[in-house]
Amino acid sequence: MIGIERFGMAFEPRRMVYESSAFGGVRELLQPADGVAPTDHRYRAAMVQHLMATIARDEIRLAGRTLPQFLHDAGDVRGTSADRHRRIFRGETGAQYADLSFWAGHFPFIAVAAAKYIASWAPDEVIEEQARRRMPRF
Repeated sequence: MIGIERFGMAFEPRRMVYESSAFGGVRELLQPADGVAPTDHRYRAAMVQHLMATIARDEIRLAGRTLPQFLHDAGDVRGTSADRHRRIFRGETGAQYADLSFWAGHFPFIAVAAAKYIASWAPDEVIEEQARRRMPRF
């Protein structure tokens, strides 16, 4: 991927994966694009967004709804236009934490999948040590 290393926090998530057309469409992690490491923070962020998009799309579909119908019924929430969420679900634009919170609030499995994926970044011994000493109480 030419020039991918130039980008910082603002990037097109689907450019981080080898098969960009699969973004938001399959319930598995996608392979990184050529030149993108699986430990790259942008790839990891793209995979959290991909998981969110895939699960939300599936759940909306299973309910027999369309994205516009679902968002309409969700109420008057700024930033929840169907056009914006289609772009997020395709990985054309980056999601924000608020988007993750919005979708996980409607479909809690999104939170579980994202948390499991994020936890996979840390070795078990780090998780155990940090959990004993520094884990916030919920």
